[in-house]
Amino acid sequence: MQATAANTNTGKKGRPRSEKSRKAILNSTNKLLLHMSVQELSIEAIAKKAKVGKTTIYRWWPNKTAVVMDALINQPGMQTPLPTPANDSEAITMQLDKLIRLLHSNNGTTIAQLFSEAQSSEKSQKIFENNFLAPLIDAIEFSIEEGKKKGLFRKDLDTKTAIDMLCGPIFFRLMAHPYDFNADFQKRYPFEAIKLLKAA
Repeated sequence: MQATAANTNTGKKGRPRSEKSRKAILNSTNKLLLHMSVQELSIEAIAKKAKVGKTTIYRWWPNKTAVVMDALINQPGMQTPLPTPANDSEAITMQLDKLIRLLHSNNGTTIAQLFSEAQSSEKSQKIFENNFLAPLIDAIEFSIEEGKKKGLFRKDLDTKTAIDMLCGPIFFRLMAHPYDFNADFQKRYPFEAIKLLKAA
């Protein structure tokens, strides 16, 4: 699930972005999220913490969702590549495991809040999809298609439905049964889920 800060940019023209200011904004956002929810966070609070003007933030990010997504993505370890899988089945279980570990981490609550807030804004929804969901979905889709070609997965499998079947229960468990979103679920679910795709 790799993404880059460029995905949340709007391509606005203007003065070159100061790396020092950028880091201050992202670091301040992450620090504020330790003490408040995404809903409570404001551009004003980020600007004050980072000691920059609000116009500086809006010059580079279209809204709060974009800033928070960039802050999460730029945390240490967030873009660490996965090991090379032995096959397409293992590639998918590794992606599911990474997703569960991420949602079960300290950032899980923030991601859930972003997901909830994004539903009220088409622009925010696009930012969330492009930066968080799209890299995951693209990786799983590729592995499913390759697995179907090799006879590892059912050839009649609808790939988009399969992705929903694989990822949907993870978000449902997080939202509906957070107390059961635990290490046991992380250990078992990816291997149970992959059985849905296997060819007879």
